[in-house]
Amino acid sequence: MTPHRFEAKHMEKLVDEVRRHIQPAEDILHRANLDRNETCADIGCGVGYVTLPLSRSVRFVVALDSQREMLMELMSRANPGQRRKILPLVSELPNLPLRDGVLDRVLIINVLHEIEDREALVSESIRALRPGGRITLVDFQKTSTSFGPPVHERVDESRVPAIFESLQVVSHWSYPEFYQYEFKRY
Repeated sequence: MTPHRFEAKHMEKLVDEVRRHIQPAEDILHRANLDRNETCADIGCGVGYVTLPLSRSVRFVVALDSQREMLMELMSRANPGQRRKILPLVSELPNLPLRDGVLDRVLIINVLHEIEDREALVSESIRALRPGGRITLVDFQKTSTSFGPPVHERVDESRVPAIFESLQVVSHWSYPEFYQYEFKRY
């Protein structure tokens, strides 16, 4: 069964108070231990819930989403300084329209459950990362939570390391509604 895709017509849910309370973007980025010189890709970036604060913390962000409306909303929310540091790209995942080894970090925030070909997503992410680059992954627990996709579409937290088996697990956090992994490319 193909997972559903979050539709742009519901974009206000991506930045509502429920999410801000349960899954603060700033906390995700703090745990990621970012470096100011990083070039990052936020895949499935939506309206920029993570992209916008990320752009204040790193050198440059490639914001990828399959829906042009999401990217247009992201750029309308960005201030002039952020717009200079964000490149919005329409992209159908799992393909990443990026050269090999150009990224220091790939962020996959609440998107893994939407990807049918997860092996291709991991392969594309690794291809775009420089050696030593990192992947920040956040997704929903496979239980009923206050927001998120249907439970049957979610990826169980314990299965994630096997999906990213060619990477080193650097850190892992587990919360009632979501989990976060930090992976490193060898």
